Amino acid sequence: MSADHPLTLTVEQAAAVLGIGRSTAYELVRSGDLPCLRLRRRIVVPVARLADRLGVSARDIEAAVVLPAVCIDTEAEAKAPHFTSNEGGVAGRTPDGSQTLF
Repeated sequence: MSADHPLTLTVEQAAAVLGIGRSTAYELVRSGDLPCLRLRRRIVVPVARLADRLGVSARDIEAAVVLPAVCIDTEAEAKAPHFTSNEGGVAGRTPDGSQTLF
């Protein structure tokens, strides 16, 4: 198993493969028309079962899935100000020691 070829899809990814909306995909999960596995609170759609249901190969499903790319621009992140939370009205401080307003 690799990140390029996952064994399961999120309901949103399955919706994109099927060309339907997110809420329609969740309705299909609730009705049992979209094969899924419930892992505690998480719902995943097995690629193999979806492919069988559609009558295509798992590779066809994998080709249709657009996985989000993780791209971190470290230079831009280093320049961006970082603020701390100000829960309960207490002033926070940034990493450089200046005080935040909120």
